[in-house]
Amino acid sequence: MVTKSKTATFFTIFLVIIFVVGFSYFHWLDFIEKPLISIVDWSLKPVNSIKAYFKKTDQPLTTDDRNVLNELKQKQKNNKTNIQILTEENIELKKQLNFFAKNNFEHIGAIVLSRTVNPLATTIMIDKGDKDGVEIDNPVVVSEGILIGKVVKVEDNRSAVRLINDNTSAIGATVMNNDRSIGLVEGGYGLGVRMNYIPQNEVVTPGDVVISSGLSDAIPRGLVIGTIEVVDKQPHEPFQQAVITPATDLGYINLVSVIIQKK
Repeated sequence: MVTKSKTATFFTIFLVIIFVVGFSYFHWLDFIEKPLISIVDWSLKPVNSIKAYFKKTDQPLTTDDRNVLNELKQKQKNNKTNIQILTEENIELKKQLNFFAKNNFEHIGAIVLSRTVNPLATTIMIDKGDKDGVEIDNPVVVSEGILIGKVVKVEDNRSAVRLINDNTSAIGATVMNNDRSIGLVEGGYGLGVRMNYIPQNEVVTPGDVVISSGLSDAIPRGLVIGTIEVVDKQPHEPFQQAVITPATDLGYINLVSVIIQKK
């Protein structure tokens, strides 16, 4: 029985092979082969596309491709820088508005156009002038009332501001110590700021805050100038001196406010 069964199976397989070969030879199976081939090709399209993609990306970049990529990277870098600048300016503007909300000062906001630094002068140019109500000797502040200088020249649409570290700058000041020592804050060729003419018998220590005294024309009392860094006290001198650290970086100023006379 087993032998007959194997013989019948072998004979059946042999007939099927002959049948398939014969039909293929005479193209009688085209109506079945073509649809099957189409289905297989359609199913392999995603695979072929992926292969083509990776094959393409393996190719070396051309000069134009590199230029485009470098341009895109530079634009992305510039966008991040612009966002950072806008964020910093927004924080600075909020601080200035907060200061004027607490103090009864008329003011005008301005943008710094340029900066001049040389051995004889340290000034900035702002985009507000006579048409905006700016006048000579108007104090200029940043952040929450930090004095950076005063207006020394006014044109129609812009003004020059002499910074407190300018060699010709001189502003009456008060040390917020027990004696409320007064003196004169002067610049040093754009390199530093000193407070001179402090009475010898009064105690001034590093860390004391220095503010405007209100004794200089058009500059109100209470504007922050900086803090005492080093005290220079000579026994036989009538006055002592102190080196001051400005309350803000005078080399990096973009937005300012000009305190003007009330109308």
